[in-house]
Amino acid sequence: MTATIATMFSLERPSRWNILFAEESDRDLDFDEGFEEDDLHQPKPPSRRPLLWLLLLVVVGAAAYWFINNPSPPMSRTPVLETMEESHPAPQGEDAMNISPPLFGENQTVMLAVEAGVSMLMGDSTNSQPGPMIKGGEQLIIIDGSHQITGWVYQVQTTAGKTGWISEEKIK
Repeated sequence: MTATIATMFSLERPSRWNILFAEESDRDLDFDEGFEEDDLHQPKPPSRRPLLWLLLLVVVGAAAYWFINNPSPPMSRTPVLETMEESHPAPQGEDAMNISPPLFGENQTVMLAVEAGVSMLMGDSTNSQPGPMIKGGEQLIIIDGSHQITGWVYQVQTTAGKTGWISEEKIK
């Protein structure tokens, strides 16, 4: 083995490394080839989309604040409200003072004035919907009262749990 090593590294032959360092480099080599590819992958400038969203949010918030706190003039009346007020005018002047006080109060027990037969309660205070049937002379508990054009009407509940409205003239 020593003979082989001696032939590979003979001392008689000088090393050729000094010749390689003395040679001129090739001029046709392009060392900035890799830099052109890096230019293609440069990061984009920051977008302004978040600023637009923020501006839109501020505008919507300002508009909502303005609508909530705007001292606007009173709204004009809609035709529906005008027709309702015409059909049910509010009592004015002497009419408001002529309303008699109710004869019965809440949670008061009353009886149906009709002794015999069956009477029907109304489903609402304006007497526009039918309600449950009750026997004559049955005890009723007054839940609520309302003044209508015809007089006082009361919401009553029977001992069986039926509820409805009845006029003041039909109870005692």
